[in-house]
Amino acid sequence: MDVELDFPSTSPLRPPPHHHMAPPGVPRYVSLPDSYRCAACQGVLREAVQTECGHRACAECVSQLLTENSQGGATCPAKEESCVILKEDKIHKDFSIRREIQKLKVYCDFQDGGCSEILPWSKLESHLSTCDYRPVPCQYVTSGCQAVISRRHKEDHVIQCDFRPAQCKHCGQTVTWKSLQSHEDVDCPDVVIPCPYSCGTEPRPRLQMKTHTERDCPKRPVPCDFECVGCTFTGTKEEKVRHREGSRDQHAHLTALHSRGVGQETDRCKEQIKDMKSTIQSLKDSLAEQSKHMALTIKAMDGLKRTLKEFQLKAVTQTERLITLERKMENMAEKGLVEKQRKDANMLKEQQESLERRVTLLERAGPTGGVGGAIQSQSQNDRRFALMDAQCAEMALRLQVIETANYSGVLMWKIRDYSKRKQEAKAGKTLSLYSQPFYTGQFGYKMCARVYLNGDGLGKGTHLSVFFVVQRGEYDALLPWPFRQKVTLMLLDQDTGTRHAVDSFKPDVSSSSFKRPETEMNVGSGCPLFISHVLVETPTYLKDDTIFIKVVVDLEGLTQS
Repeated sequence: MDVELDFPSTSPLRPPPHHHMAPPGVPRYVSLPDSYRCAACQGVLREAVQTECGHRACAECVSQLLTENSQGGATCPAKEESCVILKEDKIHKDFSIRREIQKLKVYCDFQDGGCSEILPWSKLESHLSTCDYRPVPCQYVTSGCQAVISRRHKEDHVIQCDFRPAQCKHCGQTVTWKSLQSHEDVDCPDVVIPCPYSCGTEPRPRLQMKTHTERDCPKRPVPCDFECVGCTFTGTKEEKVRHREGSRDQHAHLTALHSRGVGQETDRCKEQIKDMKSTIQSLKDSLAEQSKHMALTIKAMDGLKRTLKEFQLKAVTQTERLITLERKMENMAEKGLVEKQRKDANMLKEQQESLERRVTLLERAGPTGGVGGAIQSQSQNDRRFALMDAQCAEMALRLQVIETANYSGVLMWKIRDYSKRKQEAKAGKTLSLYSQPFYTGQFGYKMCARVYLNGDGLGKGTHLSVFFVVQRGEYDALLPWPFRQKVTLMLLDQDTGTRHAVDSFKPDVSSSSFKRPETEMNVGSGCPLFISHVLVETPTYLKDDTIFIKVVVDLEGLTQS
């Protein structure tokens, strides 16, 4: 811990005036005698002070010794027999040594670059600012020049620099000297060039020639009209006419093949739609049946509540009768009548206690169980109700999976309530979110994405972290392992659609993240520093408190099913 000492104005450890301070930096000395070295750190003396026993040290080194030994046990750092305990009032500034140190001869910092200057340390800083051997960047660094040269050679370099400005003699545009020839050969709109298809037309400026080749050139290659069904021919208009006349059978064959393929694909789509409609209708029927069961259960629960209320009313009535009888007994004079009334009262009291016990049992049992036929029936209804509730939840989940499943290796993930979810991540409630699963094919790999809105690892608190996760699938035994497909992670631009944040990677086949999963999912792999919060929370990526994350898995080399 740094401790700031409050030394008196006369203390030798207080920072001295500027003209007595050692110059900055650590130069290379021509010679550094031991008499100019600190007894504590062995470096050159800085703001030298002298102890009572005559040894010299840096003011900062002595201050640190006194701070670490605040009880008065600090000894002189020279550690000789003549050394004494350090006392602040016995430590003095050594201005003589300070002046001598400023006069020490040092080499220029740019000696390796060719500077042979040897000068007093006190003048080194001003020399460095004007030294001809000081490395400086090229003035055309913004144009792409990365050269760093000494100041004395800067002008010579600028004259020959490949990135110096040059003007095109054809169009007048300013480009770098390095790219001038490429500009004339490829880009300049005013350079006169011949027709690339050698149609015989006069050479024209590149811009006009572009219009000629795209619209007017008689030798411009054009594709066959049957390109859409697989014909690969290209040629001039005359060649195209001859090809069309001589390839009618081929075109008819290609058209038939294409039509058959379209028909087969249409049939497959129709079958899939039919299967999906059948599944949805089955789920709807099941939901309707479960709704009926739920209505019956609710009705049974209402009946039980009415029965319980009737028992409570009977208990209140019996209590009122007992109170009335007790009052009558107090007014009876005859002993026989009194005894008879007491027996009747005890009988009523026992009946009341029996009713109260039954009411208590009913209240304890509640709507989910207990004794008696009605309670047992209610318990059975409750179990049926719980089972139906679980079935409904399972069907809802299956519907959601059917609606959102993607079998083309692409995940489109919409994350709403970004601000709230990020705050929950900061508070440690929900550190990460998982997407719905997606697949590389109907029988392919099963995958998902994982996002840390408040960052993970190196990106925690500053970045949005995005990871790709391989999950355990139903057809893993039929797939090649480890997973080798290229993965692209994207945060989509919601403004212009042209500035998506993108990062891609090829899986490390030695990583356990891409082995065949032995648990529900492997450890994710991706980008802890995917994009900073400053960029995410701009209108480009965040709108209506919503972001979109897209994951694309390259299907190249996979056999799609």
